[in-house]
Amino acid sequence: GGETLPAFFYISGKAVMPHPPVLTADVFDMRISLPRAVRMHFEDVLDDPVGWAKRWVDKYGAEMVTIHMISTDPNIKDTPPKEAAKLIEDILQAVKVPIAVGGSGNPKKDVEVFKAVADVAQGERIVLNSLNLDMDLADIGKHLKDRDCVVIDFSPMDLDKAREINRKMYDYIPRERILNDLNIAGPGYGLEYGFTAIERARLAALMGDTELQHPIIVAASNALAAREAWMKMEDYWGPRELRTVIWEVVTGVVGLLAGADILFVANPTSYQVLREVINLMIRPPTVKPEDIYDWVSSKF
Repeated sequence: GGETLPAFFYISGKAVMPHPPVLTADVFDMRISLPRAVRMHFEDVLDDPVGWAKRWVDKYGAEMVTIHMISTDPNIKDTPPKEAAKLIEDILQAVKVPIAVGGSGNPKKDVEVFKAVADVAQGERIVLNSLNLDMDLADIGKHLKDRDCVVIDFSPMDLDKAREINRKMYDYIPRERILNDLNIAGPGYGLEYGFTAIERARLAALMGDTELQHPIIVAASNALAAREAWMKMEDYWGPRELRTVIWEVVTGVVGLLAGADILFVANPTSYQVLREVINLMIRPPTVKPEDIYDWVSSKF
């Protein structure tokens, strides 16, 4: 956060990225179906979320980890909130990087899980991913009011709903503890809609819309829901192990250009590529804009 101009707007001649974008690595609290290009890196720890998180940090240099509590869904394992919170305690002990905790998507159960997690993680400033308008926001808001966690407000590609959920959370949580997720999909599945929503939110915030002046997260790993990212297809499409990375990286780069501050990533190779992209993009260009005329006007 802290930007005063569009992302990477170096033509202004000013420093525009006071805080470079951050990458967070996906971990799941149970074995789930994953593309082979992701699974191959974690095959021996897919049933061990603590080991999975440690693998990300120790081997792949993750600067942040997100644990998705899929098993808490009443239709999957219905893991109790206290048990979910104990896992987060264990992960906090195992890795010394910031963490985010994702819910299962069940609005009632997620509220209870988030409350339990916020209690055991007090003092760690964890990120809760995410709150939405289907939840009892007053219930979770009152509980989080005296906690130090950060929340992600989710509103899929709808700026009016983003403003609405942000307004509701202002009654309980300081603005500096709120992030926004406007949702995004991978290439071929609505990437352009996600880009447009994020870009509109960022530009509105820069022009003074105080209800949208929050850092934005982009789940680049959403791209792996695209069949083309992992299915075995004819040779024309190339190896699927490479496609998995391409789909995630392209989604991440599009998010960065739109104004994302945090990227969620599932594949270690994608993680390394996106980190290199960020390192490259946050450096102001060394070529002066007017130098372009030296070759644009050239005759062949």
